[in-house]
Amino acid sequence: MAAPIAALPNEDVENDDQYDDVSYTTSIASSITDYKFEHGRRYHAYKEGRYLLPNDEAEQDRMDLQYHALRLAFGDKMIFAPVSEKLGRVLDAGTGTGPQLMQTIKADAYPDAEVFRLRSSPSKKLALTNSQIYGIDLSPIQSRFSAPNVKYQVDDLEQPWTFPLDHFDYVHTRILYGSLRDWPLFFAQSFKHLRPGGHLECQEIAVDARADDGTLPADSAITAWCRNQEEAMQKAGGMTLLATGEKLKAMMEEAGFVDVVAKEFKIPIGQWPADEKMRETGTLQLVAMLEGIGGLTMALWTRFLGWEREDVEDELAKVRAEWQRKDIHSYWPAYVYAVYGRKPLEGKTG
Repeated sequence: MAAPIAALPNEDVENDDQYDDVSYTTSIASSITDYKFEHGRRYHAYKEGRYLLPNDEAEQDRMDLQYHALRLAFGDKMIFAPVSEKLGRVLDAGTGTGPQLMQTIKADAYPDAEVFRLRSSPSKKLALTNSQIYGIDLSPIQSRFSAPNVKYQVDDLEQPWTFPLDHFDYVHTRILYGSLRDWPLFFAQSFKHLRPGGHLECQEIAVDARADDGTLPADSAITAWCRNQEEAMQKAGGMTLLATGEKLKAMMEEAGFVDVVAKEFKIPIGQWPADEKMRETGTLQLVAMLEGIGGLTMALWTRFLGWEREDVEDELAKVRAEWQRKDIHSYWPAYVYAVYGRKPLEGKTG
């Protein structure tokens, strides 16, 4: 279990009261980018309603802040699986804004990686020297300026994959809880399309905010928000936000992966940690939540819990206020799990 995070005295915690929800909209002309708008936020068009969070610039900013918070919490190590330095084909499943895995692979010096980014919307290219990265997502929100070895594809990860069997050296996901309805199917398809000896790595967050020192009351607005998020996801299609490393590990082993490892981390929310790097992590996570919580919440609560927009906004104001309090030492979201496993060398598909 990850160790508790030491807190600063309340008087030493800086105030952050300037944050408020921001929304931006952009559009790209194509059938797949004929976006849908709801409550002032933009949502994907391809397989409309499949993914329940916005894809506008405000949400992209939140995703990038979340990535940087994870990077700091992970100690700048974004790949934990023992992959070869001569990494070949890489699949970034649910690639989001795109740059994260690119930066990871460059930073870890995998010049031979070929990365394909599966996004849940249309396709564009990006690249790395002698490698190929594939990215898949439902939204075409990735940068137009990409390296030649990186390819984006708009597709649904829960449909049959079109890649060859035994094809990838490494499959990577980050924060897909709340996106995938059928994790065993995802693990089975990853296993089929990884080459023998290849690795799958999933980095997931549990939406279950906690405080080790008892400073987050059971009746807090933050706790109620987490509970409502999970209820809405369940009603939206049986999805869950309560990731656990052991649960992911068990499903990967059931799919055939071996040498599966689950690592635990904590991401603080706010400037309360005594450790300087953890305080920087918490500041990034705080900004991501204060500015991004509207997009995380509005569609879920209005569509599946029957809330009115004004009532959602009133409740979110309470959640934001609690997260800015110096005396609440919450970490978000409970634990971060980096789970990775290897396809056996004798596990060739077909």
